[in-house]
Amino acid sequence: MNNSNDIIVTFKPISSFKKGIIQKILKASYQDFFIYFPEQRKNQYLQWEQEEEEAFSNPIVGNHALITCINDKPVGYFSWDDRKFPTGLIGQNCIIPQYQNQGLGKKQISVIEEKFKKIKFSEINVVTGNHDFFMPAQKMYLSCGFKQKRIFTDDLFDKIEFLKII
Repeated sequence: MNNSNDIIVTFKPISSFKKGIIQKILKASYQDFFIYFPEQRKNQYLQWEQEEEEAFSNPIVGNHALITCINDKPVGYFSWDDRKFPTGLIGQNCIIPQYQNQGLGKKQISVIEEKFKKIKFSEINVVTGNHDFFMPAQKMYLSCGFKQKRIFTDDLFDKIEFLKII
């Protein structure tokens, strides 16, 4: 019997939701990002809109993304790419701020890792920013067993690539 205070974490396919859910979670998760990079708001919103359109219109893409829910409330979004065998790629991995620091990001990584192990991948790769905003993500990847592979710069800021052998 479940106590009314029990927290139930589930990972649901995006097809369980209406279009707009991915953008809603990303906008909430990255709201503080725009404090540091306000000029990126428009570009990010357009990119997220395209990402969501592709996830909802292309079943292959949509089947490589899940929404994390607490008691059926959407609180996170994560995606992966399995086209670069034997290296699996982590795409988005975010939790809205009021649900961060509860281990949900690690649970998302665990779900992805199990999917890659099941199809016999040997490593997982992920890239995140090398900026204070991304420090929690960096720490989470390290605590999940990833090792820093390299630091590089793109058009926006420095990024860190992490790798985990599975």
